[in-house]
Amino acid sequence: MIYFTGDFDTDCMLMYQYIDEMPLFKTRNREKYSKDGKGILSNVYGTTQFGYTTNAYKQKAWREKAPEGGYYTKLRSLYPEYELIFKEFVGEYVDNFDFNQVVINKNFEIQKHVDAQNVGVSYIIGLGDYTGGKLCIERNNELEKHNIHHKFYTFNGSKHPHYVEPFEGTRYTLVFYNIKK
Repeated sequence: MIYFTGDFDTDCMLMYQYIDEMPLFKTRNREKYSKDGKGILSNVYGTTQFGYTTNAYKQKAWREKAPEGGYYTKLRSLYPEYELIFKEFVGEYVDNFDFNQVVINKNFEIQKHVDAQNVGVSYIIGLGDYTGGKLCIERNNELEKHNIHHKFYTFNGSKHPHYVEPFEGTRYTLVFYNIKK
């Protein structure tokens, strides 16, 4: 291991430190899932099928082409070293799961939604010093609530509506998943 120790609690704290050091940026693409629609810190790391993005002034910013297909997201281009960090963390604690995107949410109380681009299952984990913030999933007309604080949980977000309960403190979530290339 390069970035982690093999002790899950210690490694969750290390991952929290790595993520907390990564400069995230405000985005507008997920505002509709926010209570107030402002200041969302929800960034995607990995590859995407979109060759460019547009800024607030409708100007195109072309993305770096990924050798494995698709294009790198802004975070992946800026911080390529995190790819190894994410792969080591997931590889140590999740059996046989490859992913091509990670959503990094900071203090985002996301409202009810279904993931539009995800293929198959996702793995989610909550990190930080927070209380509350359970993951709520609607499945078969029943509401499930899951404590994901320092716990991996897997589900298919493209099939089941889900959201986050209110929380207090600093809460990061990492969602590991795949999109079509």
